[in-house]
Amino acid sequence: MCGTGLLAVFCDLAPEHLDEFRPWLVEEMFPPRMAIGFGPAASFDLATDLTIGPPSGATAPQTHVTIYVTPTLGDLYDKPYQRLRAVREVRDATYHNERMQNQARYVAVCTDSGIESCKKAFAPLLLIDRFDVALDQIQAFNIWFETSYVSACARVPGLKRLRRYLTMEGTSRHFLMHEFAGEQNLADQTFGELRQAAAWGVCQFAPGSPGVYRKVAQAAPINSV
Repeated sequence: MCGTGLLAVFCDLAPEHLDEFRPWLVEEMFPPRMAIGFGPAASFDLATDLTIGPPSGATAPQTHVTIYVTPTLGDLYDKPYQRLRAVREVRDATYHNERMQNQARYVAVCTDSGIESCKKAFAPLLLIDRFDVALDQIQAFNIWFETSYVSACARVPGLKRLRRYLTMEGTSRHFLMHEFAGEQNLADQTFGELRQAAAWGVCQFAPGSPGVYRKVAQAAPINSV
């Protein structure tokens, strides 16, 4: 996937606003951002029938997340994108200010590409972890993650991409994004054991994390618009 910058916006929506949500993204949000160099970009709905460990409490994940990859972290702070944020169309402003509830916005930079085995577009299914780790425990967690978790995930069928991010904005410092070819891959025994590993015990998960999401809309490449 080209780019090391990431913007992820989680939210809930009232049922009466769902029908217009995806057209708004496809018509007003994706095209201008793709035009200034963002991409890929896609929106995902919470897969309420799919759950994954480790458990993180009683708070349900937000029901929608829209994700943009950018060439660099700087693109999310540079003038072209900040102009888009400063001048919004009426429908755009209405969604951001009134309709998107329980928002959680993350700006992050990729620390490594643990697994990269698919094309540039997002895979159909995402598993997202958002968490913090205490400073006196982070080194041990990093050793386990980099030497055990990533290599074991590489053997999980259908796990097309695993990326680890550190957040510049957001309620949690660590952001993991797993991309799967299909729902059946979540049931892999090896992956299930990884998700129950004791090493996760040092992580303080954000409310609503982890969450599994299905892709429902994606931005068209700029050269095909």
